[in-house]
Amino acid sequence: MKKQVLIWVFLLMVSPLQAQNLNADWQRLNELFTGEFNNFQQVWQEREDTIPDSLVHEHIHSIFKPVSIPALGTNVFFVKQYMNGDPNNVYRMRVYQFVPDKKEKAIRLDIYSFKDKADEERFKLADENPSLLTSLTSEQFTSVPGCSVYWKKQTNDEFIGTMKPRACNFVSRRSNKRIYITDTLKLNAEEIWISDQATDEDGRYVFGHKGNIPHKLRRVRPFKGWVAIVKDGTDRNNIQDSDYVFIPDLKLHDQGVKKRIVRPDGTVTPYSFELSQVVFQKKTPVMKLAIYEDGKPKALSYTWTNPEAERIGINLRWVQVGLTQVKE
Repeated sequence: MKKQVLIWVFLLMVSPLQAQNLNADWQRLNELFTGEFNNFQQVWQEREDTIPDSLVHEHIHSIFKPVSIPALGTNVFFVKQYMNGDPNNVYRMRVYQFVPDKKEKAIRLDIYSFKDKADEERFKLADENPSLLTSLTSEQFTSVPGCSVYWKKQTNDEFIGTMKPRACNFVSRRSNKRIYITDTLKLNAEEIWISDQATDEDGRYVFGHKGNIPHKLRRVRPFKGWVAIVKDGTDRNNIQDSDYVFIPDLKLHDQGVKKRIVRPDGTVTPYSFELSQVVFQKKTPVMKLAIYEDGKPKALSYTWTNPEAERIGINLRWVQVGLTQVKE
């Protein structure tokens, strides 16, 4: 009897401790999840290695923005993901919510979709204006049972998220077969790895990377900057200060975003610049700033610095670019 009492007392002591740890993990997960991520570096390296096109990952950008939707509760995120560095090429919009799940001893991620597809168009800029979502009701969302992701913290301040085996499934309208989805993720302070895989009821491939390699997205650092470019018709061998057009307040990030140079009057130039993090010869990580001209795959010129640099610039005389990291 005494032994049973001691065990019961121990359980009473451990239970609040587990709950406390789970709440701490919950808060940390919300911190790490907040931000923007991009796998430019992964795709760039794959193309450098000339691997088969069927194994080159899609170039994706993920935005995870904390928002307020009182109808759903707390710890809610607006999620927008787009491809090929084009913010207009959005392939997924969702609302996520993290909830401590004591039964599962994990943080459960519930995933909501907009019931009305028209809402995806209405709210596609909610990452820039979160107030658009405040008045939404729970009836405007839908979710698929069994598709929650369960996150657990590892010893190295890293989280692993998994779905329950074969729990997330639906019947395809196209094939009339049941589709099973598996989502495995890894998140830390520097990156998020996303592996979405789907097979049908016969075990046949539906979607996902055919090499079963996750999309490896790096956390982006925001930068702001300016461009000075000479006016059309300027003699580039005899440039005067008055020959420049100044373009201020440019915004971009360090994970492969390419920015077209557009003059203040709206004139589109054939030049773009790109800020990226790459690894030269698979051993030297750098931050690179390059200038490109339409129709020419190789950069006209580029410069590089250490990956942690907060400022970078380039001066070709006829065009100049300066960028500074934005501290958030």
